[in-house]
Amino acid sequence: MYAAVATATAELIHNPGIQARAVLNSVFVDVTPEDDRIVKIAFVDAPEQGHIRVDFILLDARKAHLDTVTGTFPAGQAAGQVHRALFDVIDAWCPPVS
Repeated sequence: MYAAVATATAELIHNPGIQARAVLNSVFVDVTPEDDRIVKIAFVDAPEQGHIRVDFILLDARKAHLDTVTGTFPAGQAAGQVHRALFDVIDAWCPPVS
């Protein structure tokens, strides 16, 4: 049901430094080449009409669940808002080393 949103989100995220691929109703993001963890972005129905619930799920190299952050976004703006939220989530999970 959310395959089109997942595809649009993956296209926004994907660049030479970040690999993102849409698989059905989800997007899988390789955070950095040095880090073997993956962020899975899952799109599901939200309780509010016209909104999409988005689960940002941090997985280790074996695909074991490490953490989850959930948000709700307006359906028409989901891809762009999820793109921005992803980087907030990555900053929380993988703070820059100084």
